[in-house]
Amino acid sequence: MDAALTFSGTRTQLNSQTPLPVLPRPQSQPRQLYAADFLSQQLTPFQQQRFTGRLDITVGGQNWRLYLALGRFAWATGDGHAIRRWRRQMIRSGLFASASKIRPRQGDCFECWDYQALTILAQRQVASSEQAIAVIQGTVVEVLFEIVQAIELAGLNSRTAHRDRLPLSTSLATSANSELLELLPRLGVRPSNTDTGILPRTWTIESESTLQFTEITWQKWCKAGLILCSPNRAPVLSQPETLQRQTTAKTYKSLTEIINGKRSLRDIAVLIKKDVFALMRSLLPHIRQQTIGLAEIADLPLPTFARAAMPAPAEPRRVAKAPAVIAGADVCPSLVVCIDDNPQVCRQMTELLNRANQRVVTIQEAVQALPTLLTHKPDLIFLDLVMPIASGYEICTQIRRVAAFKETPIIILTGNDGIIDRVRAKMVGATDFLAKPIEQDKVLAAVAKYARGNLSATGI
Repeated sequence: MDAALTFSGTRTQLNSQTPLPVLPRPQSQPRQLYAADFLSQQLTPFQQQRFTGRLDITVGGQNWRLYLALGRFAWATGDGHAIRRWRRQMIRSGLFASASKIRPRQGDCFECWDYQALTILAQRQVASSEQAIAVIQGTVVEVLFEIVQAIELAGLNSRTAHRDRLPLSTSLATSANSELLELLPRLGVRPSNTDTGILPRTWTIESESTLQFTEITWQKWCKAGLILCSPNRAPVLSQPETLQRQTTAKTYKSLTEIINGKRSLRDIAVLIKKDVFALMRSLLPHIRQQTIGLAEIADLPLPTFARAAMPAPAEPRRVAKAPAVIAGADVCPSLVVCIDDNPQVCRQMTELLNRANQRVVTIQEAVQALPTLLTHKPDLIFLDLVMPIASGYEICTQIRRVAAFKETPIIILTGNDGIIDRVRAKMVGATDFLAKPIEQDKVLAAVAKYARGNLSATGI
């Protein structure tokens, strides 16, 4: 995360021998979170064997590539915001203006345009060793954080696949690696094969301290209740008028200057020279009050110089879907889960479904959605579209990544029943759409249509 380079608003000065800062482990470390430990276990053999090459990592259909030089991190890239990540590191290190002007030589052969740009700047002595190390370090830490977050969610998937209720740590320890993380080593593959593309070994990043830093950073993120929240999301002003009434004029002016719906949390953190966790912690009260929301945004266009020299992208590996399990006839009442931060909606859904002889579980905190679903394994899910921390689209996406819920009907609840929302809901895997306010007949019709149990007419 951005904290790797910024502490209390100041930039740490690095030199070619400076390892990533190692923070002391918290006294009350939440030992239920083992995703970073699991990743470290998978990478340790390559560190010990002084591996040089590329590690292709796939978790939950997402792909990353780690480049190692004699067991040390040399570079990292992957799906998602690769261009935004490169741009952030260039801005933070003071190299963005120079990087925008470079032109690779015709015939240069390289895998990573961003790494190639850095080597050109170093060769021209535009980038110092301290700047290059800072860029490599920041890039690797961001990618490792993304992998750890994906593993944490995939661990829940593994836990369900084994039909157990063991702690996540036990699921990670007992799961076959292929079920959770696919790792493919490519011996000798480098991010660049040009004569300028080999940076000094002293510019690479020590693996153990980097992984330890990632683990501690991820634990802080989870303890704040942000397990489902990616720092690649963009804050948006959901209720600007309400926000203006709740904040001082100075605070509101500051928020409106940095929040435009086009910058991710990481982008803003670099802009204001603040750690992304500290930024998120300052925004959290407004997010919980729904005056500020978090939205997914696309990556930036590929830089012109990269488009001119970029090799054809490899076909992404696809993870085969697990075959659907068709349950036999079951006359017991269905179990319905309602995920909505509004207690009144939860209470209303509970009352009308109980009268229809259906079992109901309500969830008001987005961060509790996946753990609760894994515990109860419902037949039908009602999901509010507008939730603090994570939107209904994001929660739906996360639910669909769990094999056990790929076929579970998910009905989106929203007060904004528009065609665009319906299209987006379908794209993230929602089964149907139900407009608010809640109407008993429509809810029961949805249960009758999608849930496995039979409705009772008692009390209706």
